Amino acid sequence: MIAAIILAAGESRRMGYPKALLRYRGSPFLEGILEAASAAALEPRVVVLGPDASQVLESVDLRGAMEVRNLRPETGQLGSMKLGIQAIVNHPVNAAVVWTVDQPHVAVRTVELLVEEFRAGGAPIIVPTHGGRRGHPVLFGREVFQELLAAPLDVGARAVVRSRPERVREVPVADQAVLEDIDTPEAYEELVRRSGPAGDP
Repeated sequence: MIAAIILAAGESRRMGYPKALLRYRGSPFLEGILEAASAAALEPRVVVLGPDASQVLESVDLRGAMEVRNLRPETGQLGSMKLGIQAIVNHPVNAAVVWTVDQPHVAVRTVELLVEEFRAGGAPIIVPTHGGRRGHPVLFGREVFQELLAAPLDVGARAVVRSRPERVREVPVADQAVLEDIDTPEAYEELVRRSGPAGDP
């Protein structure tokens, strides 16, 4: 099995509204990512929530997903990732796709390509690239879980990615979304403009 760890514990300071609840193509960001993760056959699906958890749970049905709370959102994405890994480490998973909630527009096919590359063997870290630039989400094999759990919070997962370049496999994709984080009102307005009306938050 290959899991999904969806990081939705940020404080959304720049956005001024919970990013998990912004709407893309008629659905909250988080709901759309859960559906995409399911379509890509990622299982189990772990959602890491933070200060906005109660508000998110009022709007998004997390039945079918594992909910984890990050009570220290200041620990950032790596702190949330560690909680997600801890939630699945005793499950029979071979890898996890780490997907931030501010990338609801990443295509299902992009994630499938990461999974296919991992299953082809040879590398425990699979990174999508677009136009020669590395993006997200990133797939991490079980063999690097303990390294991620031990990584310093101030350095982040990049410490593991960069420590041994030979363990990283890049997958070129046509999906520009892998380079885009929708974390400001301006970025959200641009996303809505490109994709059509998404509804008000």
